[in-house]
Amino acid sequence: MEAAYSIRSAEREDVDDILRLALELVQYENQPDKLVTTADLAQNISSWYHCLLLEYKAPLDASEEVVGYAIWTYSYSTAYGRYAILSEIYITSAHRGRGGGRGLMQNIARICHEKGCSGLRWLVYNWNEPAKMLYNKINARNLLETKDMTAMHLYKTDLIKLAQGTSIVGL
Repeated sequence: MEAAYSIRSAEREDVDDILRLALELVQYENQPDKLVTTADLAQNISSWYHCLLLEYKAPLDASEEVVGYAIWTYSYSTAYGRYAILSEIYITSAHRGRGGGRGLMQNIARICHEKGCSGLRWLVYNWNEPAKMLYNKINARNLLETKDMTAMHLYKTDLIKLAQGTSIVGL
């Protein structure tokens, strides 16, 4: 029997897993003081933000473990209309490189397309080469490069391609 990954929407009961992963994320980013989220996280799922979870089920094990997450919100611009902002995406180190990040991005792209979004924006640290490689493979564009971060945008045509699974280069 093979190990399996699945993606699902977060529920209020998932707050402990989200907080655990968020703590890992700020440590990975070398910013342990950055985590300010508290228990209000549970009360605001789907009202302030949307969250998908990546779950792993080991072979011969009935339980599933949350090993990744992505959080996004929506915004509006008179130039672009409604668009999504990916605030966080994180996969635990033991599960990176297995398609989970791509799966989360593809699911978010599908949801955004269904909601009529013109695109998806996010920031990525310049030192995070594995993430930047994934973003390049899905045709994300570097909108602005600063000292510490790169702003990325997936335009609507590429958002649709990603949602449909047709834009992934070399995967």
